[in-house]
Amino acid sequence: MREMSYNLSKENSQQPKDIRGGEKKVMKKSLSAILSLAMAFSMFSSVAFGAEAEAKKTSADFDDLKDLTAEQKVIFDAMISGGIFDGVGEKTFGLKDKMNRAQFAKVAALIFDLEVDTSLKTSSFSDVKAEDPANGYALPYIEALKAAGLTDGYAPGEYNPAGEVTKQELATFLVRGLGWEAEAKASAGVSDKTVSDWAKGYVAVAIEKKILTSGEDGTFGGTSAATRDLLVLSSYAADKQYVPAGKVSVTEAKATGVRQVTVNFNKPVDTDKAQVTLKKGSLAIATTTKFSEDKKSAILTLDDVKITAGSYSVAVTGLDAATIDKSTAEFTAEDEKLTKLSFVNPSEKIAKSPSVIVKVKAENQYGENASINGGSYTAMAGGETKTVKRNDDTGFLEIELDTTKNSAGTPTTSELDVVPINIYLTNSNISAQKTFKIGTEPMVSKIELGAPVYSTGSTTLNGEGEYVELPITRYDQYGDVFKDNDKFTGAFASLSDRTKADVIITPWNDEALKFDATTAKKDKLKISLSKNIDKAGEYTATVYVSGSSATATISVKSTKLATSVDFGSFNGVLATGDVNKYIPIVAYDANGDQLSADDIVDNAKNKRFTISVSGANIATAPLGNGNDAIVTSGEHKGKIKLDSITAGKGGVVYVNLGIYTANVQVNKYQQYTVQDQRVADTIKLVSAEPAHKATNGGASKVKWQVLDQYGEKLDALGSNAANYKLAVSVSNATYGSVSGPVADGVDIPSTNFKAFNGKEIKLTGQNVTNAAQKVKLEVKLLENKTGFADETKTVTLKTVDNEVEVLPSTTELNYRIEPVKDLFAVLDSGMTNNFKDTDAGKFYNALGRTISIKAKDKSGNEVAIPENLITAVTSSNTSVAHAVYNNGFGFKFDENGKAVPDVSNVADAGKAAIVGNKAGTATITIAYTNLKGEQKTEVVNVNVKTDPVSVASLTAGNSSYDAAKTGNTLNDNAYAIMDLKVIDNYGIEYTKEEIFNFRQFTNVLYTVSDVHGGGTVTVAGDGRITLNGNVTDFVLKATSGTKSVTTDVRVTP
Repeated sequence: MREMSYNLSKENSQQPKDIRGGEKKVMKKSLSAILSLAMAFSMFSSVAFGAEAEAKKTSADFDDLKDLTAEQKVIFDAMISGGIFDGVGEKTFGLKDKMNRAQFAKVAALIFDLEVDTSLKTSSFSDVKAEDPANGYALPYIEALKAAGLTDGYAPGEYNPAGEVTKQELATFLVRGLGWEAEAKASAGVSDKTVSDWAKGYVAVAIEKKILTSGEDGTFGGTSAATRDLLVLSSYAADKQYVPAGKVSVTEAKATGVRQVTVNFNKPVDTDKAQVTLKKGSLAIATTTKFSEDKKSAILTLDDVKITAGSYSVAVTGLDAATIDKSTAEFTAEDEKLTKLSFVNPSEKIAKSPSVIVKVKAENQYGENASINGGSYTAMAGGETKTVKRNDDTGFLEIELDTTKNSAGTPTTSELDVVPINIYLTNSNISAQKTFKIGTEPMVSKIELGAPVYSTGSTTLNGEGEYVELPITRYDQYGDVFKDNDKFTGAFASLSDRTKADVIITPWNDEALKFDATTAKKDKLKISLSKNIDKAGEYTATVYVSGSSATATISVKSTKLATSVDFGSFNGVLATGDVNKYIPIVAYDANGDQLSADDIVDNAKNKRFTISVSGANIATAPLGNGNDAIVTSGEHKGKIKLDSITAGKGGVVYVNLGIYTANVQVNKYQQYTVQDQRVADTIKLVSAEPAHKATNGGASKVKWQVLDQYGEKLDALGSNAANYKLAVSVSNATYGSVSGPVADGVDIPSTNFKAFNGKEIKLTGQNVTNAAQKVKLEVKLLENKTGFADETKTVTLKTVDNEVEVLPSTTELNYRIEPVKDLFAVLDSGMTNNFKDTDAGKFYNALGRTISIKAKDKSGNEVAIPENLITAVTSSNTSVAHAVYNNGFGFKFDENGKAVPDVSNVADAGKAAIVGNKAGTATITIAYTNLKGEQKTEVVNVNVKTDPVSVASLTAGNSSYDAAKTGNTLNDNAYAIMDLKVIDNYGIEYTKEEIFNFRQFTNVLYTVSDVHGGGTVTVAGDGRITLNGNVTDFVLKATSGTKSVTTDVRVTP
């Protein structure tokens, strides 16, 4: 093996004697070596080795660590509390203490497990003496290094034990320890005169990998001494980058808080897939998981309960089996117990006041503020028993005192009288005592402002009426919190006024930002936006209380006030009798920036526009001036909605759009010629070409829709509705039956075009025995301007058909099993536990993959065949995928995810489905009987994945809907009104009640806007819609993640 970088040397421009290359007898170590190095260094002081670190110390325990940055504090706290580092003294960490070669020798010998003869008293180096009080302890370790070939000294016959270790030597050690030596040798190295030539490649890699950094002057300082702070930071950085080889294993789990369990891994885990669960015995415990930034640990926060005494286990699921070794860990926990009580008031004095709060930190075994309630403690102050309360916000115990008089009611004297306080956990020996001197009456000597809290939950004020609250903490002259109190009465009434705040807001904003003076004495100061501001900006709120002040920044986002407006491009047609047509508009602010649809809506809500229309109806209340016509949500957001066109053919719809304020005078108008009333014109195929051959029981499937003369889908007509219909017929119907939105010989009036458009129609073969028979479904679009009173006036506008040749069962066909797409590991996900047995059929339909058998004839033509040919199905690995077969009795899933018979599902006899269980692959064997009665067997492979289910598409089949009601409830649920369809990332389609039944996956939420007629609309989680008042119409919006769709709903009596 190559010699490692811990070989210590004399610094010069040449590679030192004991860092030269050469094969040595030491195995390469991992990062644990670095951390062992860190731990060993933590024991050294300038005199001797320090004692073992006290448990749970932090940087706050050392005086020379008070000025760490927040980021450095996190690192030092982790290394100190983890026992890796301790101080060189009780209150001194030794931040800038240097490392010497004797210390380094011991570390190197320990981390490389060298054989050390501690009985040695004589060294082969002339300058290493056992009697040396500073470095003699290192003699056996130095000799061990030499014996292992790791050093041959600093100079001939000398080791120089008191010599310093340099930064470039430390860089070399870390780079080699992390396995990056090849990169260092290949590197061009740093261009830095402070680094010796031999070390430049190692330093370059250390800087590139961000385990060490250059100084503020841009140089590395390679020959300067390495100090303890550098070792802490570089070891921590190296730890974050080290990834051991092999599989992931859970190395440890332990309780680290009363509601917290920390789980450690040997290497980073895939946090997109990994799921960590906690159990006490066999009882699952709900937790929230947060992975560390380096993905090597996870903190489980218990949602509902505390850690109590007993045995716990954690398990990691969701990872591919090939990537994980040990997936579980167990630990034993104890009940929360109090370990320490301490007073936290910053001064030895407390104010003379009717209300003074003495704070006590109650610490549990985890170093947290104990969660034990205040009633479990006993407190005595001046001989009186006092109530102890626990402040849930701070976690401290609080004892409220009246220091204006003693227990006998005699007024106290400032600076003379004292209050002795004793607090203890009842029925325990854990206590704390302190005597406070009573000072003068409280005065506010300091204030602190917390982060602004915006009323909308955002980070800015966005519009008129919104407000921001500034949390304020007032401190008295003794550093204690001083707040207004209803006990400030009589002789002490003036104390209340001492807490009063005043706020000045700059720069000048035309009084748009106003301080609410009623909050002046409260813990939160309220500042409201009383009117909209043209431009976004940041304002400074300076808060004054007595002679103290503090500032906070308030962010105001302008509502993007429109200063110019115009019409956008309208490519549609306005026809007589049309309803719900949308005219786009564009608007710009004072900067010339175009406003978004959301901005336009904001302007309309603030009554910025004036809109008037003739030739059409628009909403006019409650905002007025036409602002109600602006659509507030959905695909038409920010457009002008024309509720109905009243102008006749050749007439004009005039739309006036303007902004009229003291500073802005804008007027635009547009006219749209009204076209002839919409009429039915043609029928269009909107599905794939249907199969034109089928067998008995095989269904050829097709979808059509009616278009008007303008090429738009026609769901309904106006006053001419009676003049149009669809005529449906099936020729040779003995051999074919039709199903769907049509029936043989039954006409479809224009009022039902919507039910016909885009809906699947099946033509199913039947009754063919020996010879093939042709059957034809024909649909004609008919017009009769007498309303079909005089059939002689009927005109056929368009005829479409689906002709199918029905083949006998003896026909030679080539059968195939369609590939099964990837499946989600739904049964192992824990996301289906709340499904009831009655949901079983829906579970099969929504989350299982139906096995599909297809066939072609000898010429390669697709032949529609029955869907119930399967006789059996099995899975090669049921831990990966369940194969579910319906034998005619139906099935459902029991509580263990196993398929069991269910007579409610007999319609699916002869069908089969695959349901994912855990990640992996499985082979599915399908047995089926072909139409000749021959038994066949085929196999398909399935792949089950743990990639979380997400919504890939969300569509609404209905852009508008006439909804009937019974009482105050609409007859149809939201998903039916919208004709909603959700498709997830696995290609699974959810419709109708599946959208609610599988809400864990669809995550669909419903909202309502643009309610007209007076009243409110409420949508329950399952889609039930309730009306209050005289609602005539509204916009229904469905949202899932970032996707949303809307439907205009008109309420019919």
